[in-house]
Amino acid sequence: MKRKNNNFSKTIFTFIIFYIVLLLLRLWNGNFYLVDSYEYLEVAKLIIQGDYFTTDNLIISRRPFVYPLFLSLTSTFNPFVIVFFQSILLFLSFLFLYKIIDFYKIKSENLLLILVLLTPSIFIYSQLVMSELLILFLITLLFYLYIVHFQWKNIKYAQLIITILVFTKPVFYPFVFINLGLMFVYFYKVKRFNFWVLLPVLSVLLYINFNQNKFGYKHFSSMENKNLIYYNLYYFKANNESKNIANQWISNINKELEDKKEKEKNEFLKNIAHHEIKKNFLSYTFYHISTGIRGVFDPGRFDLMTFIAKEDGRQGFLEILNGNKPFSSLFSNKSLMLIYVLLIPIFLALLFKWFHFFKFYLTKKRSFSEYFFLVFIGYYVLITGPVNCSRYMMPLQFVLITFVLVSVKENKLKNARQN
Repeated sequence: MKRKNNNFSKTIFTFIIFYIVLLLLRLWNGNFYLVDSYEYLEVAKLIIQGDYFTTDNLIISRRPFVYPLFLSLTSTFNPFVIVFFQSILLFLSFLFLYKIIDFYKIKSENLLLILVLLTPSIFIYSQLVMSELLILFLITLLFYLYIVHFQWKNIKYAQLIITILVFTKPVFYPFVFINLGLMFVYFYKVKRFNFWVLLPVLSVLLYINFNQNKFGYKHFSSMENKNLIYYNLYYFKANNESKNIANQWISNINKELEDKKEKEKNEFLKNIAHHEIKKNFLSYTFYHISTGIRGVFDPGRFDLMTFIAKEDGRQGFLEILNGNKPFSSLFSNKSLMLIYVLLIPIFLALLFKWFHFFKFYLTKKRSFSEYFFLVFIGYYVLITGPVNCSRYMMPLQFVLITFVLVSVKENKLKNARQN
């Protein structure tokens, strides 16, 4: 036991050193914010002022309240204080990860060390005023409950975590219905029912009703249709037709929106999106799924670029893949060459991780808890579609790394038996 603790201490010490190095680079750069950060801070200010429930500012439906509430609890908007609290969540996430791999009796500390260090997005987003680190913590905590302590009494805590996830990032809200279906399968198997599984669904339905009463139309997040038009379908048109056609399409939509109220804008965007998807159902479905899968192999060029320049919304490699910037722009800045060198081992580690992740599920039958996270990850990849990238995949990394370590361990045992 002492040896295990020593190995864990050495591993954590290495992670702390790596974290400090990246933090020093962040201090030198002075960039703690992305574009989305300012909206989270704006909602946090409304919470502190007590105006969250009275304001008609649409930003409160764009950015759910959990991460802004976390920001407000720091009692200051000083980025150093926010990063300090996020570093505590990161340490707790590592602690839960250790307990999970200890549950699986994994002793591959060196491989764990390599895989985590070659996933720098974990550390990068802990040092930015963004919700990704909080999501990583919540998913890792959910993973811990399902893997290490999947007991009947803990189902309520799991459902509470899923509910908090939904109100941290809107991308999770459709998952509450998938979660309900998965839990019904489990309840059928064990011949019992737990009413706590209704909490996430009821919370979503109540929040949609709240937004309808407040803003005049049904929605969970006012970003839903806008993202579908300005990102997913825009990228789809740019890819399948041309960038000029996509730009003209967006321009025409913007003209139509000029004199409309918010409810009319939402209905208009929803109808346009449904029309475009229905007209191009097979080609759009293929594009959406394939680009979602493409995103899992993004090594994180944009993540590393946050150390060099502030975000303008156009640095990401997605801008090149989606035809908005020429491929030659990759080499326009000589200072980026070091980033490309670093991306090579990160990309190779990604290939290694996904290979063993799928091998984990293909080699033998797994438990309900393990299949739950296969569905969870599959849902997340598919729903993000064209915008999927390293940033979106970061919160899933501890789940991914755990199953990779289990797969490698099982492979070693199998080879040992054969020899």
